[in-house]
Amino acid sequence: MTVRGSTTVLLYERRFVPLAFDFLISTVFAPFGGIRRLRSAALDCLDIRPGLRVLELGCGTGGVTRLLLDRGAEVTCIDGSEQMLSRARKRSPGAQFKLQRLESLEIDGTYDLALFAFVLHELPRELRGRALAAAINALSPTGIMAVLDHAVPRSGMLARAWRAFLLWLEPPTVAECIEHGYDTELESAGVKVFAHHDLASGTAKLTLAAPG
Repeated sequence: MTVRGSTTVLLYERRFVPLAFDFLISTVFAPFGGIRRLRSAALDCLDIRPGLRVLELGCGTGGVTRLLLDRGAEVTCIDGSEQMLSRARKRSPGAQFKLQRLESLEIDGTYDLALFAFVLHELPRELRGRALAAAINALSPTGIMAVLDHAVPRSGMLARAWRAFLLWLEPPTVAECIEHGYDTELESAGVKVFAHHDLASGTAKLTLAAPG
């Protein structure tokens, strides 16, 4: 949830926002086991192991970063908000942090895993494509591209209520993401989708792709 539109960049630079962000995301997923459980379940699907080189894009306040470090990964984090990065550095001091906006990434080195967690839905499609292409170019030949983001359960009252809630809570760009997911955009950017994992009662989805 670290947005790159000009208005939202200014919002994320307000001093109270990192704490508000952590409170909000914790509250949103509390009915489904909590955000820490969701993040841990996603990392379980990714086979995080000591020495794995991870590029985390849109790291926000470092909630996922800390879990990656706990599993022994070597983590490089990128975010466009200095306020968010300031909190992330305190939370996860073992990672490397870089201030960059996602639509104009300049990435050094190669990585075993590139991860976007709850951030791509805040970008317009063209900017999502730029960010995905840059991340994919930074992958090793055997690397994995992972996108963890909002989703809508397949049916029932929860599906209708959750869709309405997301459309109220998030920027308008979330609509395309929850309706269509990221498969087409990932494959257009040059990777092949090979797995999906529904998490938190279907309110989140992890999509995995690889160079192919």
